Amino acid sequence: MAEISRRSLFGGAIATGALAVGVGSATSAAAAVPPPRQTGQTTMIDVPFPAHSTVRIGLIGLGNRGGGMSGEWARVPGCVVTAVCDIRSDRAQRVADQLVAGGRPRPAVHGGSADSYQALLARTDVDLVYIATPWEFHYVQGRDAMLAGKHVAVELPIATSMTELWSLVDTSERTRKHLMLAENVCYGSHELAMVKMSQAGVFGEVTNGHGGYLHDLRALLFNDGYYTDDWRRLWHTRSTASFYHMHGLAPVAAAMDINRGDRFTTVNATATPARGLADYRQRFVPAGHRSWNETYINGDLVTCHIKTSKGYDIRTAHDVSTPRPYSRINSVAGTRGMFEGYAGTASGSRVYFEPAHTDHGWRDFGTYAEQYKHWLVAKLAGSGGGHGGMDFIMAWRFVQQMRAGLVPDIDVYDSAAWCAPIPLSVDSLALGGAAVEVPDFTRGDWTRSRPGLDSPPSDMPTGGGTAPLASLAAAFDNVGTTSESNTTPGNFDGAGNSFSADKLTAAGLAPGATFTALGASLKWPTGVGTINNAQGRGQVIKVTGSGSKLVVVGSGIGSAPSGTVTVKYTDGTTAQGSITFPNWTAPAAGGATTVASVIGRNRPSGYGDTNYTYRIFAHSVAINPAKSVDTVTLPVNSDLHFFGMGVAP
Repeated sequence: MAEISRRSLFGGAIATGALAVGVGSATSAAAAVPPPRQTGQTTMIDVPFPAHSTVRIGLIGLGNRGGGMSGEWARVPGCVVTAVCDIRSDRAQRVADQLVAGGRPRPAVHGGSADSYQALLARTDVDLVYIATPWEFHYVQGRDAMLAGKHVAVELPIATSMTELWSLVDTSERTRKHLMLAENVCYGSHELAMVKMSQAGVFGEVTNGHGGYLHDLRALLFNDGYYTDDWRRLWHTRSTASFYHMHGLAPVAAAMDINRGDRFTTVNATATPARGLADYRQRFVPAGHRSWNETYINGDLVTCHIKTSKGYDIRTAHDVSTPRPYSRINSVAGTRGMFEGYAGTASGSRVYFEPAHTDHGWRDFGTYAEQYKHWLVAKLAGSGGGHGGMDFIMAWRFVQQMRAGLVPDIDVYDSAAWCAPIPLSVDSLALGGAAVEVPDFTRGDWTRSRPGLDSPPSDMPTGGGTAPLASLAAAFDNVGTTSESNTTPGNFDGAGNSFSADKLTAAGLAPGATFTALGASLKWPTGVGTINNAQGRGQVIKVTGSGSKLVVVGSGIGSAPSGTVTVKYTDGTTAQGSITFPNWTAPAAGGATTVASVIGRNRPSGYGDTNYTYRIFAHSVAINPAKSVDTVTLPVNSDLHFFGMGVAP
């Protein structure tokens, strides 16, 4: 079917009648009335970022989430981590060391006290602040960052009370700084495809959706040290609320044009009794543990029914306290069909829509994945990253929007609306599940049709960032070889396996050894059991010399990964060529030649898999011998692993 915008089909059907009067508490009723804007305060809708040649980012909160995201931000082209901060200064120092080990400039380190983040906000070399602290700190740190003149990306949620949500909206409008919920799930491949299919009218008029966060966190909640100071478990002792539904709600809201032709109007919440955490504690937590002093009151399953101005319905579900397979539900349905995630199919999702389907039988989404692939997923395919790649796509997109001077996909109004069911679920539950009103954070601008996650394709600006990395070794970020006497550090394939350095030494690739590949004289990395190869992430490497070809040495995981190498000459011109490394278990193919073959590999449990041969390959790219090489840009494909690189005569 032709891709006709769903907004074109149904955007004119905006409800104009009065909102249903909620029977929420005085707090929620008052909050449902938009406070007047102060003089000079104007909307941030359709306001682009000022273009930045380089995005300088400061990271606040470096625990599980913040520490993991530090590397994602650092490898985005044109982004530099200039400062890091954590109340535990050793964490900040550790992340700084990791960035340096990955070939990045050392960021300034702040930490040691609850207000250390203020020193980071005072810096003049920070454009964007990323906040990944416990939930109770998000509001004040996000507000303070905007007041300090920074744009802000905040992990879920941006705030937990209605007063705080309004404060963030107003602070953004007054300071003219964007605040974005760092909702990585919005950049998942299936979520983006669902949005694209919805906007293309595949499902007709989308009238309902269902999303949530169903994740058995019991073991982690009682795992000493995983959530610093037990912060996440303690939230279950404070209130009965839908704490963390945004992963499921945000993509559904994007597919249903929330704040872009429709808006949330009321929330009804229900909750089951709080049983799961206490039951888990009874069975698995030793007597005398501090958690035995806690009383859990948050319902195991908290469900919100959200009505929209058009009369549509969205359900959210939050359950982290009972045994269940992971799911974000991720479903929308309309007059012509539906999309449903976490369906147990080959792709993980399924679809049914007319007129293509008429037999009442589901189809695996994989059949349509290529047709409805979002441009961001297509552009960044093979980039790797956490949570199936969505973490890197989110970081790349945020940076790209700032560098290109674009309007953000996710603005402060989206962020506030998606988080509003947290306090509103508290109010509704206190009223026995009665409807409470959702405020219009846009103050009337929700009727405007405008892009969101269904953004038009655009490119990352060239230039910016830091100087090229001094050598390939400066880009090393993976442990590809280990000693047979200590195999545990290895992780060449993402499953803890690695090449045996002992066997490679016998094959002529001893640590630090000089060897020849396709006419180039190269040096094998010296590290064993430490980072000793670079995954292809688009790194720019300083390379000097003249010759007929650039030679790269490495190996691959997956199915014969390939990518484009860009050679820049000293006169500013460039040349490109495609390279392939077969899977390390496969023979040479695709233009690659074998440099070394070894029997077996190192596994986490020790050397083994001796029925297989594992290989190092070389591939070359033709270059102009009359010109001098300046830099080499590696492919953006993390399945390609590079151990060496040089110029051959």
